[in-house]
Amino acid sequence: MSKYSNEFKLMVVKEWLSGQNSLPELVKKYAINNDHAIREWRDEYLVTDSIGSKNHKSYSPEFKMTVLNYLETHSHSEAARHFAVFPSTTIGNWLRSYRIFGYQVGTAMG
Repeated sequence: MSKYSNEFKLMVVKEWLSGQNSLPELVKKYAINNDHAIREWRDEYLVTDSIGSKNHKSYSPEFKMTVLNYLETHSHSEAARHFAVFPSTTIGNWLRSYRIFGYQVGTAMG
């Protein structure tokens, strides 16, 4: 379970995007560990127009491999935005599984 509710994340993102508070001010105001979380919430909001979709997505092994191949020249955050996979830690989980098990068990990649 997430430390922050989806409603809270959306409120913080909208506060930042409106210019009401800067990123460092929001981190301090809401005692958020770092600005990376807020940046990821923003990315998810800008790409999907929501935060924390209630629909659990299932990705094919081929899609996961496409995303992992994209990581050869892009960061996890860039891949998350490009393929609309949130949170970006999902991609990290796929990469760890791939390194351990390889493609032949791609269906076990989360």
